[in-house]
Amino acid sequence: MTPERLELNEFGPYTDSQTVDFSALQSQQLFLIHGDTGSGKSTLLDAICFALYGETSGAERGGDDLRSDFATPEDPTEVTLDFRLGEERYRVRRRPQQELAKKRGEGTTQKSEEADLFDRSEAEKLGEDGQLVASGKRDVDNAVEDLLGLGHEQFRQVVVLPQGKFRKFLSAGSSDREEILKVLFETERFERLQETLKEMEKEAEEGVRHLRQRKEDELARQEVEGVEELKEKRKEKKSDLEEATGEKDQLAGRLESAREDLKQAESAQEALDELEAARTAVEELREKRGAHEARKDLLEDAQRAAEVAPVKDDLETRREEKQLAEAEATSAEEAFEDAQEAFEAAKEELEIEKKRNEKREALRERKTRLENLEEEVGTLEEVEERLAGHREKKGELTEKLSEAESEKSELQSALDEKQETLEEKKEIAGKRDLRQKEFEEAETLRQKAEELESKQAAAEKAEKALQEEKRERERRKEALEAATDELQGLQKRRREAYASVLASGLTEGKPCPVCGSEEHPAPAHEDRDVPGEEEIKRAQEEKKEASEALDEAKSAVSEAKSTLAQKRAEVRSLQENHPALSEKTQEELEAHFEKAKGALSKSRDAAEKAQALEESIQEQEEEISELEGEIGDLQGEIDETQSEIDRLGSKAETIRDRLPEEMDSREDFEEALEETTSDLEALEEALEEAESAVRKAREERAEKKQSATGKKQAAKQAAERHAEAKGRFEESLRENGFEDEAAFEEARRDKSERESLKEEVESFEEKWAAATDRKSRAEEAARGLEEPDLEEANRKVRSLEEQLEEVKERETKLGVAVEEIEKALREIEKIEEDLGEADERYSQVGFLSELARGDNESRMSLQRFVLATRLEEVLQVANEHIAHMTQDRYQLFRSEEVGDRRSGSGLDLLVYDSHTGQKRPVATLSGGEGFMAALSLALGLSDVVQSLSGGRYLETIFIDEGFGSLDPGALDRAMEALTDLKGSGRLIGIISHVSELKQRVSSRLEVEQTQEGSSISMTT
Repeated sequence: MTPERLELNEFGPYTDSQTVDFSALQSQQLFLIHGDTGSGKSTLLDAICFALYGETSGAERGGDDLRSDFATPEDPTEVTLDFRLGEERYRVRRRPQQELAKKRGEGTTQKSEEADLFDRSEAEKLGEDGQLVASGKRDVDNAVEDLLGLGHEQFRQVVVLPQGKFRKFLSAGSSDREEILKVLFETERFERLQETLKEMEKEAEEGVRHLRQRKEDELARQEVEGVEELKEKRKEKKSDLEEATGEKDQLAGRLESAREDLKQAESAQEALDELEAARTAVEELREKRGAHEARKDLLEDAQRAAEVAPVKDDLETRREEKQLAEAEATSAEEAFEDAQEAFEAAKEELEIEKKRNEKREALRERKTRLENLEEEVGTLEEVEERLAGHREKKGELTEKLSEAESEKSELQSALDEKQETLEEKKEIAGKRDLRQKEFEEAETLRQKAEELESKQAAAEKAEKALQEEKRERERRKEALEAATDELQGLQKRRREAYASVLASGLTEGKPCPVCGSEEHPAPAHEDRDVPGEEEIKRAQEEKKEASEALDEAKSAVSEAKSTLAQKRAEVRSLQENHPALSEKTQEELEAHFEKAKGALSKSRDAAEKAQALEESIQEQEEEISELEGEIGDLQGEIDETQSEIDRLGSKAETIRDRLPEEMDSREDFEEALEETTSDLEALEEALEEAESAVRKAREERAEKKQSATGKKQAAKQAAERHAEAKGRFEESLRENGFEDEAAFEEARRDKSERESLKEEVESFEEKWAAATDRKSRAEEAARGLEEPDLEEANRKVRSLEEQLEEVKERETKLGVAVEEIEKALREIEKIEEDLGEADERYSQVGFLSELARGDNESRMSLQRFVLATRLEEVLQVANEHIAHMTQDRYQLFRSEEVGDRRSGSGLDLLVYDSHTGQKRPVATLSGGEGFMAALSLALGLSDVVQSLSGGRYLETIFIDEGFGSLDPGALDRAMEALTDLKGSGRLIGIISHVSELKQRVSSRLEVEQTQEGSSISMTT
């Protein structure tokens, strides 16, 4: 990632808009960001980090704290960064959460954080944003991290080395360093491979366990412990099955014979039962014979009555016709009489209507007169409508005139008030410069108070550290004394037992080192408690370590004393230069600052409001002038409208004089015309109805008279037909043997009753014939038969069936059992085959998984092994830089100590010191040494990452301070190393207040701090 252009608006200590054109520095590649302490040099790194990640380069400052104190509510804080990734170019723009002026009305409103990312690869002009890639904080954060391949923390440690963070990557733990290197070298695939192997191992283990469990479950289901036992069980079940099959066949033969005997017994019993039933049926029918004869007589009488029934029905029909004809004749006579009365009444009503003809004629004449006046009424209506419109218009104009005069009065009052307020605001705004000076003095004093508080806290911390170092020195002194006593005690005991030590080394035939004799008749006895050489050496080593530790503690005490003296001197210097810090409390200083800040804000606000009031006053004066013109126009329109009202009123009065007195309006006219028309229509309609009623009554009377004559003739003919039908009925009774009509009615049955009687008679005769025939056949079939023992025959069959069923069930169960055992043996054989394959796979996958996750001699996972290899490459390059900077004193090494796999070892760093010939942790390096080591590591990391295909491009490094910790020689060597990198294509920025660097680096960004805020200038 290479920055090309950075634009700041109201950001941190910078006021207005500041632009840094990094592309102008590309040819130099090494540049300096220089300025006084607190001027805002590190803020440029904050701006880059904020633009990319929405966070600053240091943990002390948050994105929400970077709004410039010089910004007004109308000026938003914004950062825009153009950067390049290979051939692709991007622009990211962010605004933090901030308070800004409302677009409408007064006051401010809280604005949420904004973020946009653009692809400018196709953009031609500098001001073009390009194509939008992402919008909103979350989406832009994710997109930037995907593009750079670095999170915020990793970016700060590899690309931006901010204040106080030089050694964080250098001294980071193995696990933290692993997280950074994983992203830089894209080793996630190795981690995924480890997880895949782990899952494969787990699946293989689960497969073996599952197969073993299946085999155990199968054996348990068969209630055996092993395969051989299961095979023996199968043999036993097969033997039992063969025995059951033989027994089944034997019982089946016996059952067949018993069923044949039962069938013959059942046939004999059925013949005897049939004979008994036939005899019973004949006796039952014999008992019903009398009822049968009675029904037979009833059937004969009913059949004779059926011959008479049609004649009787015809008689009834003629009787009903006679009665109906007589009733219709009577009704027709009555209807004729009613029609005669209605005709007389209609004639009387017609005479009454004829007498009202004079009134009809009068109404016709009145209607004609009213229709002739309709045009005059229409003209009057039109005039009155126009008159009403002009009166309404006059009312509206009068109301507008009143509103305009009222608005003019209100504007004039408001104008007077604003002019008074303007004078007050001008007076307050005139003190703005004085309030600005008071605010700056109060702000400076508050900052110094905070600085004093920080330095006092640092002094207290240094004093506590001194006391702790002193206590540590005493502990180490006591440890040295104890180690010395231990060594001296061991040496004393060895001297006292030295003879036994010499005797222990004597060998027969070899000279004694004391007397030279090759014979040793009485050597000294060995002392079991004599310290050995190893024990003496261990004690000497412990004393040496204790002595070195005491020396380190003494040095630490000396350094702590120096630090404390320095911190106290800083506190005294600050108090002497600013006496007010001792005279006022922090709360009083804060209150003084807030008061000055409020006064300045009030003065600025008054100036802004004064300007706004002047503009508002001018606008209101223009509005009043416009209202005065509008009032004159309205008054002229009112006068014109009143003249038209007077003219139309006179014309309307002239028309009313020509109309009847009772018709003052069109409504009166229309009401009179409508009433006259209605009365006339009602009278004419009544005459027409009366004439129509007479015509209808005359026609109805003639029709009813004709109908009555016809009905009388029909009634006479019906009476004659009834008399003839009665004679035919009496003759039919005699012919069919009935004495009278009552005897006929008693014998008479309807058709369904006759058919039912006939069916009953025929049915009884059929049943009697069938019963007697059945009895004859049953007697023939039962001749010579005896009563069989059915119960015994059935019992024998049931017994044999139950025995056979039991044997069949036993045979089925044995067959199922044998089949299940066969199936189980086949299943177990298949499981054992699969289990062999699964065991082999588990063994292979498990070995690979253990090796990949670190269960090996080196206790190092596959991914950590790859990262360790990459780190070795980084250290190889870094050592070239650090050797040059430290005159070959220091070299960086990866610790190869094997530790607990879970502790994440393998990526820890050690430093080799050629002065001592020892390796030690990098945390023991001094401030300047640590800076050079961190810088070398960062440069080496950048070289290796870019040399790997598919890796991330770290084309830029920013170094924020650290050079002040170097002595002149080390500074020379560090700058030489950075100068040598100018040909590598990287852009290296140094941020420092050290003036000597200005002589060494020609390309600079100068940050100048003033009371109005900081600004940036460029020197190439």
